[in-house]
Amino acid sequence: MFEMLLTRSKKFSIWGVIVMMTLGLLSACGGDDDDAVVPTPVPTPPAVVSSLAAVAGATDVTVSWDASVPTATSYNLYWSTKPGVTTATGIKETDAKTPFVQTELASGQTYYYVVTAVNAAGESALSSEASASLAPAAPTSVSAVSGNAQVTVDWNDDVYGATSYNLYWSTTAGVTKATGTKVAGVKAPFVHTGLTNGTAYYYVVTAEGVGGEGVESAQTSAVPQVPAPSAPQGVSAILTPETTLSVTLSWLPPTSPDPIISYTVYRSTTPGITLPNPLLTQKLNAVSPYIDKVPAGQVTYYYVVTATTAGGEGVPSAEVSATPKGAPTGGGSGETGFGNNLSVPLVFADGVGILGGVITGTDYKDLATGLRPTATDITDPFPYFNPADVSSLGGVDYYEQQSSSTWQATWVNNASAGVQKVEVDWGDNLTSASLSSSQVIRVETVLRQYKGLPDASTTSWPATESMLGYPMQLLYGQGQTEMQGTTGTAADATERRVYAVTARLKIEKLDAGGNPVDSGNCGFNGSIAEGLALPDGSQLAKYSSEINVGGSLTYGFNWRLNRCTGVADKTGTWRLTFSLDDSATIGGTTYNNNTLMYGLHPSQTTGTTLSPDGRSTSIIVTVK
Repeated sequence: MFEMLLTRSKKFSIWGVIVMMTLGLLSACGGDDDDAVVPTPVPTPPAVVSSLAAVAGATDVTVSWDASVPTATSYNLYWSTKPGVTTATGIKETDAKTPFVQTELASGQTYYYVVTAVNAAGESALSSEASASLAPAAPTSVSAVSGNAQVTVDWNDDVYGATSYNLYWSTTAGVTKATGTKVAGVKAPFVHTGLTNGTAYYYVVTAEGVGGEGVESAQTSAVPQVPAPSAPQGVSAILTPETTLSVTLSWLPPTSPDPIISYTVYRSTTPGITLPNPLLTQKLNAVSPYIDKVPAGQVTYYYVVTATTAGGEGVPSAEVSATPKGAPTGGGSGETGFGNNLSVPLVFADGVGILGGVITGTDYKDLATGLRPTATDITDPFPYFNPADVSSLGGVDYYEQQSSSTWQATWVNNASAGVQKVEVDWGDNLTSASLSSSQVIRVETVLRQYKGLPDASTTSWPATESMLGYPMQLLYGQGQTEMQGTTGTAADATERRVYAVTARLKIEKLDAGGNPVDSGNCGFNGSIAEGLALPDGSQLAKYSSEINVGGSLTYGFNWRLNRCTGVADKTGTWRLTFSLDDSATIGGTTYNNNTLMYGLHPSQTTGTTLSPDGRSTSIIVTVK
């Protein structure tokens, strides 16, 4: 055997051979078991980490654990914003040291953690889970608005993680959670009441959630006081009825709740009024409706109205304007402002006055009728008869129609009383006078009803319905200089007129065969309602109604043949048609026709016709 070992390897020394032989001999002799070779144990992962804890800061979380796990050489941390963190679902922080501080975290968010211990054999099982919640962030967009003995504080109440909000206030700037008076569990907007007007109040707001109370918001402040009012509503400016050099302004109170002390009206001759402006004409302590006497006519005046409360003068209303009638220099003849009085009773068939106002009253106090008395007439007593207006005729005293005296015959608002049946009467000048193409032809139409006719289904009104009128007498003059007057004694009337906003006038030239031809701008087609929509002073021709010098309502139109063009020959045959539209729209409200023409006045001669349906009547005239 010795020889074989020598021959197999020359690397073995003699001493190696001796050692091997010795070991073999010991083995053969049966050695002691206590001296046997023990194998090296297989390494195992560390034990589970214990005492895991997480504590939240303002924008961070500090995680700590017991780092004395036997055989552990390092630790791994896993975190998530959802509970039930595992090595698969968590975000891994390798070789984490305790305490581990996780920074730049989201306010109001809850974070969940587990930790494992690590050695050469692997990673331990997961520790128990720990969590920490950050307090919500500070609310943003914090504002304070003053009111009467109160302040309304508002903020963005959508702070992430917030379950409630706290408000801190003080009358000293720099308010904090430590220095302010706390109002817990507030909701936005919060109205802080019972305050002292004129004192400044300072506020901060905090959000509170699972993670506790957050930091203070930016500071805001306000001084409670009685607020200035909002603008007056529904401001309008119209020409004062039957009055020159005058505009009537009306308005409604502002929407602000505080009591109004006064209103102020501002007037300018240029649009775009801005306040303050000491150069503007102003009327303090104005009351709606306010009658503004202007210095000149044919000038457009612009107005705004403000309201004043204990909080001061408010913002101006929407701007309105009107162009009053009268001489452009003011004063002069014809500027008395006295219009015509109603002497013949009148029925408003559609509930609309002769100037387009909606009638709501039942007597002379309702200015929407467009009748005298106007807002500036004397009404105490009413009717008012001024001795200075007397004209004597045959030893009898009469009060002139166009004077300071004012009276009003009976009128009724018959909008809901059914159809008014009327008789039609064209003006006498259209049938008895010679008409020329070089003149202005006055086209007048009257709608009459009579009292006491046997057949009440025609043009009469109930005999039991008494309506008073003021009999009129021609005093002097004729045409444009005519003046009539009354003794001032009212009497039971036998005739009344009817006013319909659906009335329409059409003028057209006819050829030899009676067919309409091109009338140029000498023709006309317009209704009362359309005329009301045109501004006063408009250069456009419009159809209208008026109370004439005899005190009765007449539909009138000035047919200016002397000025019109566009027709080769103005002379010849013309047809004038008075009709009733099915409806009329005024100020956005539609009114259905309530009038029916039942017959023609006996004075109507050949050339006047009435349609079978009572909706139109025509007269043929010859212009020379």
